[in-house]
Amino acid sequence: MNHWSTGLLEAKFLKVGDPHFFVFGNSSEAIDAMTDDLIKKAIGETIGELSATTGEEIYVVEAAIRAGGRKIELTVDTDKGVSIDKCAKLSRAIRARLEACEEDIMLSSGEFDLMVSSPGIGEPIQVQRQYLRHLGRLIRVNYLDEEGQPKEITGKLLEAAVGPEAEQPSITIEAVKEGRKKRTAGEPPVTIRLADVVRAVVQTGL
Repeated sequence: MNHWSTGLLEAKFLKVGDPHFFVFGNSSEAIDAMTDDLIKKAIGETIGELSATTGEEIYVVEAAIRAGGRKIELTVDTDKGVSIDKCAKLSRAIRARLEACEEDIMLSSGEFDLMVSSPGIGEPIQVQRQYLRHLGRLIRVNYLDEEGQPKEITGKLLEAAVGPEAEQPSITIEAVKEGRKKRTAGEPPVTIRLADVVRAVVQTGL
């Protein structure tokens, strides 16, 4: 995992629930809600600007805002992966935008910790689009078969039908034999609906 942290503390990255949404703390104070909105807006605008500048779309895999905005943890990716330099550049740009928020004293004073990172090998895939950059790689998938029974397959990711154009998002995997030398198992490729995937983790090898 590549990551870049700026601020007073480096917070441990927290795994949260649905990766498509920002996760907030338990505070019900209106001021915290306003801070959260400012942070979300700053992140979205900064990612949009950097994507336009580089010509490579950056998307959010996971994001968490804790402690009333004092801890911000962001995991991002692109279809080609994200370098530590890009994480650092994005972190600096987000921080600068947040510190320019005159509406929030805490943000404008820079009293917050910000971590921007990219997914690493061994971490579960959380956004459908991530499958695209792992085509050709070894992946282990736990899924449910047509009878709803749990299954597991480890193999080469051959295809990934994802995105708005995919009527039924799915992945196609060619099974491999376990061992030092990962060889194809000689079985036909397996296509799995993403709706049936319980967990998918990219492995080292191939």
